[in-house]
Amino acid sequence: MTTFFATELAAMVATGIIAILISSFFMWLGAKIAGVRYSKFGRAVVAAVASGFITWLVYYIFWQIPGTNTILGLIIGLILTIIVIKAAFSTSFGKALLVWIFQVLSEAIAVFLGFMLFSFSILG
Repeated sequence: MTTFFATELAAMVATGIIAILISSFFMWLGAKIAGVRYSKFGRAVVAAVASGFITWLVYYIFWQIPGTNTILGLIIGLILTIIVIKAAFSTSFGKALLVWIFQVLSEAIAVFLGFMLFSFSILG
């Protein structure tokens, strides 16, 4: 294994862990603000991992099926993600939607931090 490959692999793993933790934190914060009864950080981690998996799975399915519309995939992915959040926190659809909004904010931050970490691993 070359040093460059090991550095890149370490950067990708670190980015994934950081992304999950940031997403979980913002989901937990959103759940607290929304007044979700079972707003625990562990539930936020489960929701973050599960919603990320659902998002990529739906994206992959709609990417593989010819003639499908990516907007339809986006809508189905959004609904399934909110359902996952609703189940993870045992809450209502409206509160799960508010938690999802915080998750979107966290994903933007995680992408930015991941980009910076990856850039520094290449340049550094």
